[in-house]
Amino acid sequence: MATQINGNNIQATTRGLVEAWSITEQLNLPPLNQSQVNALGVPAFGTLVYNTTEDMAQIYKQDAQQGNPGWTDVGGGGPAIGENSIIRTNGTNIQENLTIGPVANGGVEFTNGFSAGPIQIDSGYTVTIENGASWTMLGDDDLSYAQVVHLTSQHLTSTGTFHYGTTKQTVTYYTSSGDITHDYEKSSRIWVNKNGGGNFNIYLNNVPTDSAHAYRLGVMVRSQGGTGFPTGININGQWTDIFWKDNSGAGMNRGYGEVMFDIINTPNTNQHNFTVFGYERDYGP
Repeated sequence: MATQINGNNIQATTRGLVEAWSITEQLNLPPLNQSQVNALGVPAFGTLVYNTTEDMAQIYKQDAQQGNPGWTDVGGGGPAIGENSIIRTNGTNIQENLTIGPVANGGVEFTNGFSAGPIQIDSGYTVTIENGASWTMLGDDDLSYAQVVHLTSQHLTSTGTFHYGTTKQTVTYYTSSGDITHDYEKSSRIWVNKNGGGNFNIYLNNVPTDSAHAYRLGVMVRSQGGTGFPTGININGQWTDIFWKDNSGAGMNRGYGEVMFDIINTPNTNQHNFTVFGYERDYGP
């Protein structure tokens, strides 16, 4: 075998395992373009290269991308420009599936994230925000938005105009001849298969109580041996008056019916924390 280490010189093509190394001047990493990096396949964890395509030193890690092995930049802290990385930057397109939160990423330091907009989540990719985590979009007016194809989040807050093409709502199904108890955190749409009885009450729990907000509850009723609409509503343990459209109340006369409730947070009004407006519609062949 040819000697590749001779005194203070190490042949450039040498590969070896070093348990301890003291460097007094500099360490030159092998310069590889992206194709050459990819050609390494699955190297040992801790392998270092200089990626000439990305112009970055990179290391192969066991957890590089949300629990998956791969290459990641060494000590970069993300892209930046200026002395001491005075301006942090980010791109405009997300082209991978990402999850924001401590569970998927293995630590509480991944609970809250932020980006500068505009950002587009490209078709076929999803950003998931875990319960209790957050993703803040920074920017002024025309910059403070994200163009999203698929976004999964338990709570999504928009402080400006929320523009969307279509929505998909979760529906909670009940079969009952009497009152319904519903957790508002699960859904804002209810389907009731009415298998007996008449009008009934809705006991609605976990409606947010922060001020200056309005909520909507939709109740679809199918007659299957019983007919009736929700004519009473109890919100977070408090009975609340319903102000019906045209002061007509609710009554089911056909096979299907719908009642919509607009629930507005109005503390100290009418002795209730909420003011509720209701209207009903019948449907049938």
